[in-house]
Amino acid sequence: MFEKKSKNTYECLADSLAEETLQEAADTFFGQRKGIEDELQMYSQWVQELSKIQSQVQTAQANLHFILGSDDDQTVSSFYRQIGVDPEQVPWPEDPETTDFSQFQVPFAFRAKARYAKLICAAYTEFAAQAADFMHGRAYKDPQDSRCQKMTVSYNQLYEFYTTLKQKIQKANQDNAPSQVLQYVKQLDIERSAKESLVGAPLHYSLDQEMALAAPDFAQSGLAAYPNFPPIKEVQATIRDFAFRVYTEKPQKVLRILAAIMKLR
Repeated sequence: MFEKKSKNTYECLADSLAEETLQEAADTFFGQRKGIEDELQMYSQWVQELSKIQSQVQTAQANLHFILGSDDDQTVSSFYRQIGVDPEQVPWPEDPETTDFSQFQVPFAFRAKARYAKLICAAYTEFAAQAADFMHGRAYKDPQDSRCQKMTVSYNQLYEFYTTLKQKIQKANQDNAPSQVLQYVKQLDIERSAKESLVGAPLHYSLDQEMALAAPDFAQSGLAAYPNFPPIKEVQATIRDFAFRVYTEKPQKVLRILAAIMKLR
């Protein structure tokens, strides 16, 4: 009688421990996947936000290229080289026609070549600032609390987040695969494990591929990195000389560009 009661107590304790272990395994497995799914949603949201910022950068760049003569890639590439930037490292606008001079301040100058030089400087300043904000973020006041400052999402921030998230997904698929969890759970059922051991039933699972978490592909985001552009104060003289040279070589084209900008405004 005592032995039977002791056996029942042992079985109850074993069942209780098994249930707790199962619950812990489930919490770990599903909790980890839920956390990653939340981060995937955040990643997607940040991509959308950054895509809008990038479109503003591309508009500012299209403005600059238009002033330089967007139909002449050699002139545009030469401009980047003159200011010490490799043109191969600069992503160009997807649509060079997406210019917007509605808010553009046209500098005053008596001579056309001086006005042209100032236009390039103004367009470059705007583009460089937009590109820096895109890459590193821009501080702004919290609309809910003016005493606090926030930062816009940036390319560098997003790429670092993506790299960490990709590593998490790879680790989860390898170390917390569904087949491993199921195999661990089945081992808690001693009788079933013993039967499978006797008949030699292999433990093969096809769930790992079917339930594997898919890592995002950053290349599919459509986002591109911009190099660091020198401050305008460091390259203003260089840009002015470049503008004067372009005006000397192509005066009629420069005059057409100046006239077109005035119309676009």
